[in-house]
Amino acid sequence: MAKQLRTPRGETQIAALAAEFYVAASLLRLGHRVSLTLGHTKEIDLSAHHADGRTVTIDVKALKNTTNWPLSPKRRDPAHFYVLVCYKHRFKEPHASPEVFVVPSSEIDEILERWSGLPSVTCVNYKRVKDLRYRDAWHLLFAEPRASSRRPR
Repeated sequence: MAKQLRTPRGETQIAALAAEFYVAASLLRLGHRVSLTLGHTKEIDLSAHHADGRTVTIDVKALKNTTNWPLSPKRRDPAHFYVLVCYKHRFKEPHASPEVFVVPSSEIDEILERWSGLPSVTCVNYKRVKDLRYRDAWHLLFAEPRASSRRPR
């Protein structure tokens, strides 16, 4: 029998890897070719390739509950996306599908906030993003980039 990881860090890594494979499988089902990158400190987890030759890069973030995805974005490229995967306390239930939020990197700053109690950490709050236009927004990956709704300061 395989040894199970029981440490919180180990469980976090397992959730992150499961989310990457879930997103890759979803993209394959949508007809895109997918390349995975493996490693620990990386900004790009997946590359998705459209039939017309366009390619986007994806940073996948996993959340086993419904709190916050810690996120310190480093890439703001029109062809880079953050895909936030939420297992809603059902990570150990393989029949339960997670919620998925597809966020263009050019819009990530609009939904970032400071983590309560940890002001040096930025995050995306599940309760805030769950009702926005990003849920199951796979179409955004290969859509024409839109102008940010943020106004210059």
